[in-house]
Amino acid sequence: MLTASAFAQTSAPATQASAVLVDRVRPSLVAVQFTYEGELGRRDYVATGVVVRNDGLTIVPVDFVPRQLPDEQMSGFKLVIPGDDETEIEAIFLGRDERYQLAFFLPKAPSDKHVFTPIQFTAKTVAVGDDVFSVGLLPEAAGYQAYQIQSRVAAKLRGPLPQVLVDGGGLAVVGSPVFDSAGNAIGLVNDQPERVLILNDRPVRVGDRSLLLNDPQNPFAAIDAPPRLFTPASDFMSAIQTPPTAEKPVRLPFSGLASLTGLTKDVAEFYGLKGKVAVQVGEVIPGFAADNAGLKKGFIITMLNDKPLERGDMPDEAPLIFTRKLTRMSVGDVVTLGVITEAGQEPKPITLKLGERPAGANKAARYYADDLGFTTRGVVFEDTYARKLTPETPGVIVTFVRLQSAAQAAQLAGNDFVQQINQTPITSVEQFKTEYLKFRKDKPREAVVLEVLRQGNTQIIRMESPRE
Repeated sequence: MLTASAFAQTSAPATQASAVLVDRVRPSLVAVQFTYEGELGRRDYVATGVVVRNDGLTIVPVDFVPRQLPDEQMSGFKLVIPGDDETEIEAIFLGRDERYQLAFFLPKAPSDKHVFTPIQFTAKTVAVGDDVFSVGLLPEAAGYQAYQIQSRVAAKLRGPLPQVLVDGGGLAVVGSPVFDSAGNAIGLVNDQPERVLILNDRPVRVGDRSLLLNDPQNPFAAIDAPPRLFTPASDFMSAIQTPPTAEKPVRLPFSGLASLTGLTKDVAEFYGLKGKVAVQVGEVIPGFAADNAGLKKGFIITMLNDKPLERGDMPDEAPLIFTRKLTRMSVGDVVTLGVITEAGQEPKPITLKLGERPAGANKAARYYADDLGFTTRGVVFEDTYARKLTPETPGVIVTFVRLQSAAQAAQLAGNDFVQQINQTPITSVEQFKTEYLKFRKDKPREAVVLEVLRQGNTQIIRMESPRE
């Protein structure tokens, strides 16, 4: 493993210009920190953030606060200013903008401790063969020192998110800004595949570990295996102009189209679409825009607002690009799709009005039954849809079962859909908590009996009270 001192020797600035770039960018980089308060304790997470506004508005890749993390279990947000004194400034998590893969933080109050120096991104482009420079922060173990890597553009990739591939030395840690040879901020090293967060002492794969600056298992992961892809600034600059706020979070549009796929060669020829870009509808969710507009499973979409669908570098990227374009529209927008309903027919226009994506599990209330060792949360649309239940179906979802607990001994499992507790129907997490606490207080030695729905079957889970 490459140590901080060894890295400093191998990456010393090759030219005076590169040293000037590091000095210029260093004041715009901060370490963003928050505390995850899980069932098994507290754990701090730290990543590189880029200041983009004079008031300290800071961006980080969205997977630093992935949707798997319940919002109510994140706290203690801070901006850590690198330096000899490592000034810490209390911050607010403004929210995620999943359309552009960014999360936003802001100082909790105007600071008299620090004057922020924002980076101004530009939509300037680079060509294959051009030199680019990324400036990031070394991990906490190296005092969050700024460092720079020079590389060369190897390819410009199309896909769900446009990416630029570099060769040579790679790029600085995820979250680092990228510059062209003139010093213009042209991109951001965004999250890469296969990162693992440790939640409740279990690994959860949500991206590349190099995002974290305090990974206890390998603090120099980003140095040992540097990222090689960055997102052009032109793709996310609009998000910086209108960041989310606590009062006005990003509203994501939702069409109700699901399981979209690209066309195989045989299917494309059958529909007379050889050499053309199209996607096939795998499922239409009842009650949403696509269903209301009359789209059906098996329909072929060839146009979006009178324009042909975009082609990716791989055949299976067309559905992802199409979905991204819909996601970047606004709730209430009217969209016209060119749709082939039967082989041999020309595409016909179908118009739909985009609704709002239902709230995710990260927004749901939770309750941890510490004595028996399990957590439940409120039911969200994804839960009922996956089980083919009506959206109004009441209950709670099991999200965590502690090892060697009464819940584990009774074979309660994550993702169980709890519908009754001691023969009392469950309507919400709050009601479940009330019923649970009352029963445990009134009858502490008796078993708690849950009726759960698991893989379409109803099961009875009997959790005995732990022996004193």
